[in-house]
Amino acid sequence: MEHVYRDIDFLVGNMDVLSNMEKTRALPMFSEDVVSFLGRLSEVLLRDPQAKAYGDIVAFAFWLRKASIKKEAAKYGASGRRIGWGMAFHIAPSNIPVQFAVSLVYALTAGNASAIRVSDKQFEQVDLLCETINMLLQEEFQKLHPYICIVRYAHDNAATRVLSSLCDLRMIWGGDRTIGDIRSNPTQSRCIELGFADRYSIAVIDADAYLQMDSKIIARDFYLDTYYSDQNACSSTRLVLWTGNRIDEAKKVFWARLQEKVDQEYPLGDIIGSEKLLRTAVLAASYPGIKEIRHNNALVRVELPELFEDVMNDKGNCGYFLEYNLGSLDELARVLTKPCQTVTYLGEHLYSEIKDIIVGQGLKGGDRIVPMGHSLDLSFIWDGYDMPLTLSRKISHQ
Repeated sequence: MEHVYRDIDFLVGNMDVLSNMEKTRALPMFSEDVVSFLGRLSEVLLRDPQAKAYGDIVAFAFWLRKASIKKEAAKYGASGRRIGWGMAFHIAPSNIPVQFAVSLVYALTAGNASAIRVSDKQFEQVDLLCETINMLLQEEFQKLHPYICIVRYAHDNAATRVLSSLCDLRMIWGGDRTIGDIRSNPTQSRCIELGFADRYSIAVIDADAYLQMDSKIIARDFYLDTYYSDQNACSSTRLVLWTGNRIDEAKKVFWARLQEKVDQEYPLGDIIGSEKLLRTAVLAASYPGIKEIRHNNALVRVELPELFEDVMNDKGNCGYFLEYNLGSLDELARVLTKPCQTVTYLGEHLYSEIKDIIVGQGLKGGDRIVPMGHSLDLSFIWDGYDMPLTLSRKISHQ
């Protein structure tokens, strides 16, 4: 097999692990070894001063606390005896450094071995996580050594074709083009495949409820949802929708408080400001009547005269927000289409009302409805998939 896997950089594992992974036996869902490994990984990361410098690693480690994983495992106790499908092949995204590790957790807890290709882009978070995983596999968790292989290689490497032909699960994180390219490599007929494609997310704010809240806390929460990932995460808000009676008053306070937060904490490259100018020009050519409100290059808003159905095709990032005043919550149907992943809300009543609209109208978007400040929270349910169930098989008894 070595001639097949040429020019591969092994971050975790080695050629023997990768070559033999298709024969590695599946584990039970939430096996004791996996739960202990993830709990220990969490402990090491939370104590590591270098890891603490990265908020995304801290959030990942907090999610993996042993008590938390055991609590999740208990939820699936009534699901019957389940084990993994076998070997999972992951294509990790290039814009979210920690996502490869999240994908690994999904597959491991379901009982699968994992071969993961990470992006060619260099991220210190990736290196740090892989170093920690390596240490644990070599010392305390040698039994799991055959179950994890993390590699980096060029897009045109034949490894993608070979691993696709061997895997029982294929998980592709990336844009529509990436998914299409990877899917040109055939899999086994019983292979389970999940494609996590381009998505966008929105926020719905009740202006009247907002004006009763602490505006600085809300600015912090919205900042976490958006600027924290440069709006590159699918779950980060790109479109802000307002409802209520005091919208103009609420907008004035909301954006002013956010501007203060951004000015204090957000570093912006010069090229980003130029890209925002170009994006507004493109939007103006396609959607007449839009209005740009530029506080500075770090915070740009584009007010929409109407909720154009395809306007999210031109979404921006790094502090670029589309904005619209809803006449009725029923207008949400125009943007709750299949590409819409997460709806964050501000105003307790909005959760049930938005959910009723999605279910009542049979809409295909809105996989998650979460309070503002929680759009980046990690969960075992993602993009509408219950990961432990989807990535495992049930041994039935009739």
